[in-house]
This record gives sequence, structure tokens and C-alpha cells, in this order.
Amino acid sequence: MDWLLTDGEGILTFWVLVFGVCNVLRGVYCLVRDRRRRRRVRAMTARGVDPVRAAYLTGDARDAAEAAVLVLAAGGFLRVADGGGLRLASPGRMPRDPVLTSFVRGAGGAPGVKVYEIPDHPRFEEFRTFLRERERDAGLPMTTGLSRPLIAAFAAMSVFFMGLHVVVTEAPVPFDEDARQAAWLLVCLIVWTALWAVAALWPGDGRRRWPSLDAHCRAQVECARAAVPESTRRAVATSKYRPRPAPEPRRAGSRPNGSWADDIVGDSCGGCGGCGGE
Repeated sequence: MDWLLTDGEGILTFWVLVFGVCNVLRGVYCLVRDRRRRRRVRAMTARGVDPVRAAYLTGDARDAAEAAVLVLAAGGFLRVADGGGLRLASPGRMPRDPVLTSFVRGAGGAPGVKVYEIPDHPRFEEFRTFLRERERDAGLPMTTGLSRPLIAAFAAMSVFFMGLHVVVTEAPVPFDEDARQAAWLLVCLIVWTALWAVAALWPGDGRRRWPSLDAHCRAQVECARAAVPESTRRAVATSKYRPRPAPEPRRAGSRPNGSWADDIVGDSCGGCGGCGGE
């Protein structure tokens, strides 16, 4: 025990072991925490996720709206114009799914609406509410948490306290007892680099957490996309993003980086040479 607390190699071993224990504890915590969630993911993929929910789980409200349009167009509930505008194919006819029903009601109150308008359109508030409720009911965080920053913090703390331990005990440098105490700085730098490399192996914040569920959801969306004609797919894809405004035409004779003041001065001068070009 004294070797771990007073000897250079022992102190190095002790704090590396502390860091290793922190990694193990974090791993066990994540396994226990996600055990029920993993069962839920397996159940969802076995049962099948509908395309609208699948698009929302892997994207956002606009992706869910696109999937809803594809499903409703395939079912004959919506007509998609060449420009992407939506209209009811048979007013009064409703799908069984309440999410799709809310979408049809929204489309009926906003003829010609396009996919990119749906995430903010007031007529589709009920549709967006259903999406949020279904995501909340699933209880699945779709991205990873703070494992990597937390393990990186453990690495920094381990190196810091190892240096503090060395200052208190005045332990010799590991593997070279004749070296000056300042060599501990190099040892701490090497150890911190190695521990940080271990921390980098943990999933970063915002990484997708359930690859199998993501793959299943993407497959469901692709099935919905394949169920409609190519012309409908193109029209929906065109209306998914807000069109960019056309650039304003540049005045004839103006420089690309010139300002209105430059044009006015140039027009008023006329280049007669009377002012000497100044």
C-alpha cells in the first residue's frame, strides 16, 4: 500500500487505476440506465414504426410532414401539384390514424400549402402536437449524453490530483529516480494525453444513440417514398425547403462591390475631366 502512495511508479499506477474505475462505473451506469430503453427499441423495431413517426424520430417536423404527405398521397387522401402545393383529393374522407387525420384537417384549411410551411403553419398545430406527444410517449432520448465530456473531466482531475499527490509526497520520477522533480510535468502531460485518448473513445454529445432504430426508421420512410410515383416524389422534395429569393438585378455600369454612392458620384461626374479626376 505504501508503494501506491509514496513511490513514483505507485502514484502513477494509483491515479491511472482511479481513472479506469471511473470509466467502469460510467459504463455500468449507462448499461443499467438504458436496459429498459433497449427493450423498448427492440419492441418498436419488431412491431414496426409508422413512416411519420419514423421520420420525426430521425429528423424533425418537416421530415415528418414530408412522410405524412407521401403516405396520404399513396392512400389517395391528398393531391400534390407539380409545384408541391397540397390539396385534398376527396374532402370529407379521413384516414384512421389520428396523426394523419390531423394533417388532413390542416391541409383542408390551407389549400396549396407546401411542406416547408407546415412546421410553422397555424393550421397544423394539432399535427405538431401529436408528433411531440408520440415522441414523449416513446421516452427515448435519440442522442447520447455527456459521457465523453464527463470522462474527459475525470482525466483532467486524475492528472491534477496526481500532480498534487507528487507535490505533497515529493515522490521520485517514475522509471528514473535520479531525474529532477520538474520531470513530473512531462509525466503528467504524457498521462493526460493517454487518458484524453481514452475519453475520446466514448460517444460524443449529440451522437445518435440507437443505430438499429435509426436504420429501421429510415427504411420505413424509404418504403413510404417508394409507394408514390416519381413525379410526386419530385414535387414533395421540391416543396420541402423554402425557395431562395432571386438575387436583385445589378444596375448596369455599377461595380460588383460598389455602393449606391459610387454609382451616384459616377453618374453625376460624367468623366468630363474638369475636376481633374478628383
